[in-house]
Amino acid sequence: MNLSSRPSWVNHFLSFSSLFGLGALFTTHSYIWDSFRLLALGSIIETGRRLCQWLMERVRFQYSLTARFDQGDPAYEWIVHFLTQEKVWKRSRDFRVTAKSSKREWSIETGPESVQGNAEYVPEYANPQLFRWEGYWLEIKRTNELFAGNRAAGGPSSGGTIYVTVYTMDMSILSRLVEEARRRYINVSKPNVIVHSTEAMGHNYGRGGIWADVKRKPKRPLESIILREGTLQSLIQDAREFIDSEQWYNKAGIPHRMGILLYGPPGTGKSSTIYALAGELGFEIYSLSLALNYVDDSFLQRAASAVPKHSIFLIEDIDCAFPSREDREEDLLHNQYITYDPYSPPPQRRRSLVTLSGLLNVIDGVGSEEGKLFFATTNYIDRLDAALLRPGRIDRKVPYSLATREQAEALYARFFPESRLPDLGIMVEKGDSIEQYARDFADQIPSDEFSTAELQGYLLAHKKEPKQAVSDVDAWIERERQERREKREREAKRLEKMREQVKKRSNMYPPMPVVPAMPPVIVDDF
Repeated sequence: MNLSSRPSWVNHFLSFSSLFGLGALFTTHSYIWDSFRLLALGSIIETGRRLCQWLMERVRFQYSLTARFDQGDPAYEWIVHFLTQEKVWKRSRDFRVTAKSSKREWSIETGPESVQGNAEYVPEYANPQLFRWEGYWLEIKRTNELFAGNRAAGGPSSGGTIYVTVYTMDMSILSRLVEEARRRYINVSKPNVIVHSTEAMGHNYGRGGIWADVKRKPKRPLESIILREGTLQSLIQDAREFIDSEQWYNKAGIPHRMGILLYGPPGTGKSSTIYALAGELGFEIYSLSLALNYVDDSFLQRAASAVPKHSIFLIEDIDCAFPSREDREEDLLHNQYITYDPYSPPPQRRRSLVTLSGLLNVIDGVGSEEGKLFFATTNYIDRLDAALLRPGRIDRKVPYSLATREQAEALYARFFPESRLPDLGIMVEKGDSIEQYARDFADQIPSDEFSTAELQGYLLAHKKEPKQAVSDVDAWIERERQERREKREREAKRLEKMREQVKKRSNMYPPMPVVPAMPPVIVDDF
């Protein structure tokens, strides 16, 4: 290499390095010099990159606003729907293909056939996206930091956080964006009832991840709910009055909340009533089961606190926190079994992890937000503690009973409306009518013996045979009664067998004698 062709700083470097005997090394071995130049060039490029990144962060910090949306919070659903409508991720190259279901998936449409297709194409949202909205640049970035632990364990990456950066210093632009996203979400949700449920992973990942499981269900017409006369109408009237009375509650100094307990046998329409009511009011449902093995007092408190205003907080089968007499008897038998046989497996937990005091604290506050409707359902009201049922916690108790004759007739008429019979290819014999069939059907149904769900299941098996549904109902009633008798006999035999096992093992493994405690020895300090 010619010395005259080198930059002056190189000559100075070689002169300096010659003091240490390195000049000859660089001059003799040119590849060492080339490697040094590459190292210096890489260092300069990396320094420039970091400087540009630092400058961009300073500019973004000074001239932009950033909002964070965590999955599980209602605002997350708003912004994801908004971005889907704006086709922000249309250029995405990575998709997760899933079968269509009621679970909320904000997928993109691949074409006209996607409307009737059986698959959903959900972008992975891996790369940040930049787009313009109303003249402002917006940058979207999504991370899975909320549920990273679940993904590492091999589970689905079902959670995350979305960061929206608006390149403006005007806070009103960000507010307009959020309000526009909320308005679009409400409009698209009108035909459906949105149901939020909990996920076990939300127990470990903060407030935002609790209500991460979202499903949509079609609104159920009010006339499809077959209840006793006036029950549904009075519930709707009470709910509307509660919603419109917020100012009255505030002026009176009374917490703006309302608790309603629906109780009665299974299959009598308790859950259906709540879904129909939510569709009528335009409320979203936040449903929680106390029987889940990760729901304890702490989780219940955080779940209730995360329910937004103007929503329905639903606890189904609230009696599972209070064991029945049969449950207590089985627990006692299990405990005896363990006492006498130290090698037997431990019994499975039957009770909820939620305590009565924890449940009462949640109902008294129902989270930090007011303006919620609290619903609870139970099949056995006698199991509930009196402290739970007092006014202020449960403001109204609505009984549900097994089907009456009037309900059976109305249910039959709903299954076979005369206006739809020709479309279904159902012919009614001359001289007969659906009204007469419905009366004949109801006359054969014993009052307060079968639930509307059981009658509905029977009619579904004859959905195109209105006359045969009437003629076969007697045989169906006899079969149902026989199955119930056999079930009671099996349950009685199971408990008797358990008692015999406990008695047998008590003879084999006598209980350990109780050793009286020794009195404490007091040693005087000298």
